Amino acid sequence: MSLYQHVGVAVAFSPRLEALLAEAALHGMRFGNRLSLIHAGAQTSEKERRLQEALRGAGLPEDTPLHWAPQGAPDEALLRVVEQQQMDFLLLGALEKERALRYYLGSVAHNLVREAPCSLLLLTDPSTTPEPFRRVVVVTDYSEGAVVALAKALRFATEEEAEVVHVVRVLSEYGEAMLLSEGVRRERAQAYQARSKAEEEALLADFVAAAGRHEVPIEAHLIEGRTGLVVARFVRDRQADLLVMPSANRFSHFFERLFPSDMEWVLREIPCNLWVARERLR
Repeated sequence: MSLYQHVGVAVAFSPRLEALLAEAALHGMRFGNRLSLIHAGAQTSEKERRLQEALRGAGLPEDTPLHWAPQGAPDEALLRVVEQQQMDFLLLGALEKERALRYYLGSVAHNLVREAPCSLLLLTDPSTTPEPFRRVVVVTDYSEGAVVALAKALRFATEEEAEVVHVVRVLSEYGEAMLLSEGVRRERAQAYQARSKAEEEALLADFVAAAGRHEVPIEAHLIEGRTGLVVARFVRDRQADLLVMPSANRFSHFFERLFPSDMEWVLREIPCNLWVARERLR
């Protein structure tokens, strides 16, 4: 069974078109059996010609459906097609500019992460010779959405023949500060934090165990600090090439905790390819 039902690929007629379609041919078909393209712009004969060439080069069928969306802002046009065609997964290029090995989320991709009703895969550096994702990081908050995200990430990692899946739980550095602000003495606050950490370690172990046995090794990590910062650092330290974030809906509490207003830099400088697992839970 596929991870998703209908994969949409947002294409622009830029120098990265061929690379994005090559990535879609490798990864996209592992997410879902049905794949369509979306272009936020007007249909022209020159665009159709170039698209046919790019599809052939990527090994995708030349009759792959393409939905033209000429009206409205690009993000709004893309989202309109996503909803009309009932797409539940959207693949797109995330990069707007690059400097010193850091990737900056373009404004269209940024808005899609915030507003899309479906899961998304944002590729920071698509290649015409794509490689499988070898090191995957899954962030969890133990929610139902996180359970589904981990299960799908493990299935996908198996298809990609990944080396490892890291499951990460972040303990916020604000916990002790909040206790101290409420008048709790530092010694008691630290003792509480120690108990809380032990409980979190047990919860994380149970969460990973519930995923069952898989061909891909799973490693659990409990890390402390400001969520967006420590996750980005963890991803870079482990040289991960895919970060999976659960987000039950377009404005989930977890997503807002991970990317509050004072951490917008994480969305602007995403550490690697980003899979926002926004599941439609029943």
